Amino acid sequence: MDDSPARLLGRRCFVTVGATASFIKLLREVLAPNFLDFLAARDFCELVVQTGPDHEWALQQVASLGELAATRTPDTGKESPRWPVIDVIPYTTDILSMMLLCRGEAKRRLAGAMISHAGSGSILDAARCDAPLIVVANPDLLGNHQVELAEAVHDAGWAIHGELGHLEDALANLLTRQAQEHADGLPPYQEPTFPIAESERCGLFDWAALYAVGGEPGSMAADPNLLRLD
Repeated sequence: MDDSPARLLGRRCFVTVGATASFIKLLREVLAPNFLDFLAARDFCELVVQTGPDHEWALQQVASLGELAATRTPDTGKESPRWPVIDVIPYTTDILSMMLLCRGEAKRRLAGAMISHAGSGSILDAARCDAPLIVVANPDLLGNHQVELAEAVHDAGWAIHGELGHLEDALANLLTRQAQEHADGLPPYQEPTFPIAESERCGLFDWAALYAVGGEPGSMAADPNLLRLD
């Protein structure tokens, strides 16, 4: 009888830019060879990128990486994958399943990472299922509060505020936090019970509601209890 521990599933990185607005700056960064090398060096085995309106560009970018995607072992001459498996999708109706595969689970899966535009819906979904999250504001959107939202969830401890040009730093910080919090040992995900506890009816949900109607972020950030999910 084999009593050796089962091999844990590798880390997944899921990137989402939402369904409508272009965020090609984020796509360029996560599909660049240096970022893919960074993922591979940290046991990520899969990169799934939800591309929104820039899907055709992403397909072409992945195709252009083809000749670089394998590395040759010097002593044997055999080729092996250099990077995680890359999958690009334009849109998904089941974002929860994508997020859950980034979540660590005891004796089953190493914790990975979700990298998201600073959309309130994506942040809420990630918070509800304990998905390890990096939030990146889209600088090309006018009249929005994505930077303020990204900073607020970072300060509340729900996510890492990632910045374009510094995603590797954000991912390194996230992995350090996961090690400190033993994120690979979480129990299996369970759907939240209803009705929602009073402590969860405020905080990020209030912030998201204000964000959705174009309110001023500072009007809520003044109360620290409005950015807490217990």
